[in-house]
Amino acid sequence: MRRRRFPWILLPLPLLSLLTACTPPDEPLVGLAVRDGHPVGVLVHCGGMFAGLSVRQEYPDDGTDHPDFRWRVGGQPTSDVVEVALLGQPPDGWTVDEATDYSGALGRVVDVEPLTEFRPGVTYSVGGLGIISVDFTLEDLRRIGADQVLAPSGRESTKVMSRKTFLRKARDGC
Repeated sequence: MRRRRFPWILLPLPLLSLLTACTPPDEPLVGLAVRDGHPVGVLVHCGGMFAGLSVRQEYPDDGTDHPDFRWRVGGQPTSDVVEVALLGQPPDGWTVDEATDYSGALGRVVDVEPLTEFRPGVTYSVGGLGIISVDFTLEDLRRIGADQVLAPSGRESTKVMSRKTFLRKARDGC
C-alpha cells in the first residue's frame, strides 16, 4: 500500500502554513489498535496545544472523482498518548469536526461526506497532523492482537508491533 502524508486541506491557513515545512517523522506516531473488536487510533502527541486524528476512505488511483468520506476529531491532549475510538465518542474535551466540502485540484469542489461505518473490502487511512498515515481494512483488525498496534513501517508498508515498541519508537520520533 502507498504511504503518504495525511491530507489536512481543511486546516486554518495560519496553522497549515506552520506545517508545510515539516516532513513526516520516520518513526510511527499514529497506529491502530483494537479494543473490544473495534478500531482505536493511538496517537503519540509530541507537544503543542492541539492534536487531531482523522480517518478517510481510500480509493484506487483511477482518475475518477470520488466523494471524500472522512471522520476527524481534534482537541487539546491531556497526555502524550491519546487513544480515540474510531467513529466513536471523542476523548473528553475533543470534538468531531463537521464534514465540510473544500476546493481541490483545478478548482473542483471536493464533496466531503461523514464516514459513519467501516465496510469489508474497503481501505481506510488513519492519520494525524503532518504524520504518515496507516492504511487498513476490516480484515486487518484480526491481525492486531491484545497489546499490539498496526503502525507505519517506513513510508510504504505497515507492521504489527507490540504497544510498548510502538510507544518507544513514537516517543523517540518526537
